[in-house]
Amino acid sequence: MRRAYNQSNVYAEAWKRSRAYGVDPEKLPELTPLGAQELSARIYSNRLLLESALPYVDQLYSTVESECIVAICDADGYLLATRGERLPDKLLQHHTTPGMSWHENVYGANALGTALAEDRPVHMVGDQHYNQELHGMSCAATPLHDPQGNLVGGLAIAAYKREHSPYMLGTVLSIGHAIDKAMILKSEHYRTLLLQEKIAETSNNLILVTAEDGTIIHLNEAAKSLLVQKDDAPQLLQEMFCEKSAALVALQGRKQLTDFVEEVKSSTGDIHHIFWDAHWIEDDTNATSTLLLVGRDMTKFVRLERSSKQGERLSTMGKFAAQIAHEIRNPVAVIKLAMQLMLKQEEFSEKSEKKGKMILSELRRIEDLVNHFLNISKPQTPSFGSCYIVETLRDTCNLMQTSFLQGNLHLVEHYEEIGPIIADCDQLQQVFLNLLNNAIDATPSGGTIDVRVRRDEAEPEFVQIVISDTGQGIPEDRLADVFEPFYTTKSRGTGLGLSNAKSIIEAHGGDMEVESAVDHGTIVSIWLPFEPTVS
Repeated sequence: MRRAYNQSNVYAEAWKRSRAYGVDPEKLPELTPLGAQELSARIYSNRLLLESALPYVDQLYSTVESECIVAICDADGYLLATRGERLPDKLLQHHTTPGMSWHENVYGANALGTALAEDRPVHMVGDQHYNQELHGMSCAATPLHDPQGNLVGGLAIAAYKREHSPYMLGTVLSIGHAIDKAMILKSEHYRTLLLQEKIAETSNNLILVTAEDGTIIHLNEAAKSLLVQKDDAPQLLQEMFCEKSAALVALQGRKQLTDFVEEVKSSTGDIHHIFWDAHWIEDDTNATSTLLLVGRDMTKFVRLERSSKQGERLSTMGKFAAQIAHEIRNPVAVIKLAMQLMLKQEEFSEKSEKKGKMILSELRRIEDLVNHFLNISKPQTPSFGSCYIVETLRDTCNLMQTSFLQGNLHLVEHYEEIGPIIADCDQLQQVFLNLLNNAIDATPSGGTIDVRVRRDEAEPEFVQIVISDTGQGIPEDRLADVFEPFYTTKSRGTGLGLSNAKSIIEAHGGDMEVESAVDHGTIVSIWLPFEPTVS
């Protein structure tokens, strides 16, 4: 009669499932735990659950004075960890060994198996258990969930019936909620660590982490590739860098560094220009400090800047040569014409005529040299190809970062992704370098330089690039001269920068305009077609 009563209680559905499984209610099943390899695999796949739960399980077991067992299982009901050394029942000790399953299809209705099956807290006392061997027990269990709300396991506490307490389920519920929250925190922590690790490993920047004494904690792949010889495994920062390097200046002086520029010889012997940042990270909990070094390899941009400056110097020399050649060509032409007339109209001795022809030959040679100078001084024809204008401008701004920092200037960038255009990227970069240098020179400390790229609303077949500053501005009466060769407002300027820039833009089928107001700044606007029409 008692068993008929239990079929109608709150666990009637669990009993019905137990009968459907064919579970013998009169004796415990004869089972052996999972093998060591399979159990280890389940423990590993549930490591987030166990790392979150075991501190609470240990605390719960240590605070309960009665004979009991506390267990953690996975979603299939297999016990992953138990605490129950004080439980004297040898038979129960066997069935609560890690690797045993407490699914309903093994033991019938039981607190842990039913909590998993119905995904709710369960407290079974005495003959509420389906198996008669468990009638002397009081068991409370609650399901456990991952941060996404998925069932991942269960927590149970079991004691002899004589130790039964109405607070048992409340205790298990409180611990279960704490474990669920711990899993959320640990999951977020794991994601953060994984993200940090992925960022460090995929970053092109050199990332080094060391202890206070210089012991290397971490080197990312970029740092290993550039700084570490093959088959070498340095243990200390002092083994990798010289005394005056950014790394040792930061380590030995406990200094924070920003844009510390130095030349570093790579593992292959090449010289790289590295911009270092160094930050000390203080851990007040453990009273320790960690040094984080981040190096940006700016070799490409340094070489580009040098090449640009060299190109500008050559361009200046070419302009001067062209001007001088132009000035020479006119008098040479006059002398040549006069000599030709003299040789035709006047009589000379054979010796004088020979000298006259020699003079005429040398004048022709001078004329050829002058024409050659004039030819090479003409602007180079653009080499058109696919050019990502936004990327080119971003790279140019990165190249100028040191100048912005030294001038205490604020750079604002607004880019509309417009895809590739047909242009000569190298020539356009020369234009951008010149305009940004002009803006930096004209803008006082604390000022702003604004860079924008967008599709022109009025003429959508054009891309508009706008570079503006809050500098000193240009007087209105001088605006008309800014594109003239050799016109400059700088004490050391050549006056060829804007002239060359405009020539390049026009060679692309585009246009350039300058607006300015004294004490308010200057705006340079460039229009470039997606596909240039060049005559």
